[in-house]
Amino acid sequence: MSGGGLVVFGLVVKALLEVWSVQEAGVASQVACAARCSQHDACGGFQWNTDACRLVVDASVPGAVKGMLTNVFRLNSYKTNYILYEFPLPPGGISPTVAFETCRNNSMDLVPNPVTPKDRASLSIRLSGGFYIDMIRASNGSYVTWSSGVLVPDTDIYGWLPGEPEGGDQQCMAIGGYLSLYLDCLCSYKDTNAGVICVYSALH
Repeated sequence: MSGGGLVVFGLVVKALLEVWSVQEAGVASQVACAARCSQHDACGGFQWNTDACRLVVDASVPGAVKGMLTNVFRLNSYKTNYILYEFPLPPGGISPTVAFETCRNNSMDLVPNPVTPKDRASLSIRLSGGFYIDMIRASNGSYVTWSSGVLVPDTDIYGWLPGEPEGGDQQCMAIGGYLSLYLDCLCSYKDTNAGVICVYSALH
């Protein structure tokens, strides 16, 4: 990552969803492919096959194409000071409340809202169809972090799935689909397609 931040990649053998990627020319090695991704403002991972480097990017990147990739290295460096950790898919699904508690019980936090294209691209490489984030709808209709109650600006919510948000009692927030868009849900609702992605401090 730029700015001297810690760069950590982790191999995801088989992600569930199609991702958006661009082919990079003139890359001679896996190490060089990783460096190209870390320097790209919207790259969240890469695939290296012998002599071909594909960068997994945010869907907004010009020229990006959608397709299924296997053996992708995900950029687990998240925001400026976190490392991503994804649990294996829970059998029978999981609710937002249990996901939140799972992270806390393992000395981590539920993944914060992905604001940048780079963070969104990282989270597009995952084992599940969707995941819950550290954000809920407050009683006044604003959005705040679940963990600390800090206001989340509406401009940080970059797009909703069709028909969302439904509002009402559906206060918890998730991200799903190949475009990684937002949806709301009951905090007690157990979704069979949801996974658990947590973060811990890079200085942990």
